[in-house]
Amino acid sequence: MNVIPKAAAVLAVMLLQHAHPAIAEDVWRATHTLLPGDMVRSDDIVAQPPTGFGRDRIPATRDIIGLEIKRRVYQDRELASRDVGPRSAVKANTAVRVLWKSGSLSLELEGRSLEAGAVGDEIRVLNPSTSRTIRGTVVADGMVEVRSQP
Repeated sequence: MNVIPKAAAVLAVMLLQHAHPAIAEDVWRATHTLLPGDMVRSDDIVAQPPTGFGRDRIPATRDIIGLEIKRRVYQDRELASRDVGPRSAVKANTAVRVLWKSGSLSLELEGRSLEAGAVGDEIRVLNPSTSRTIRGTVVADGMVEVRSQP
């Protein structure tokens, strides 16, 4: 009597039964090519069963309408978490207002963003008058705040 193949078959059936719900959960798929900077609209995506074993796929139960596309996503591709994110309040290589605060003292200057960022993100900004790079937090559209200790 060969017990090992029977035990392996029972184990395989148990694994498939437990894995089935995760495999069967619908994921978001692009209806056409989406470019970085696009905002996700309802006609950009469709919920469909996953194909194969992808990593970090976005389940269709997660609401992604209104999020920004961060990486190019081709038509009929499943969206991954790294493909979408919050809307960028600052675009890379654009003029930004920089608010510098230290205690009750504040200063406003114009800078150039070196990277994109959503509200709350820390980004690098070039001070064109000194050619120095500073780090600040995006606080609003086109505005970065730099805080220093008094």
